Amino acid sequence: MITWELPLTTVSESNCSEHWTVKRKRHQQQQFFVRCLFNHEAQEIPMPCEITLTRISSRFLDSEENLPMAFKWIKDEIGACLFPEKVVTYHKKNRKTIKNKGHADSDPRVKWKYAQEKGKRLGIRIEIKASADSTAVALLGTANE
Repeated sequence: MITWELPLTTVSESNCSEHWTVKRKRHQQQQFFVRCLFNHEAQEIPMPCEITLTRISSRFLDSEENLPMAFKWIKDEIGACLFPEKVVTYHKKNRKTIKNKGHADSDPRVKWKYAQEKGKRLGIRIEIKASADSTAVALLGTANE
């Protein structure tokens, strides 16, 4: 079992009425730190696996709708780190290259779970454990961007 903790702020994206630049900065920060964690902690991830994302905060979110939305950008980045071949790259009209990481987290070998707990320090916990029928292994390292 692999357990990592990061001091990241998560908010319910579905009920958030912030300016788009504030949201964008938070999303980029979340994805940057998750990517750095996966690149720095090169470990073998057994496939299939179960990933539990735990939100640590002073208040609870609605566990049915708001909790999964709080982890949307983090989940996308974890999926992109596990399955870089599923990240779609395309070019916009202004010739900028964009990476769409939204499809990488839909792999059937990964089961996603969400939890939350109270704590004075804000953060998240990522727990990865092997499923009962894990046979293949994905290697995480500095090869991911």
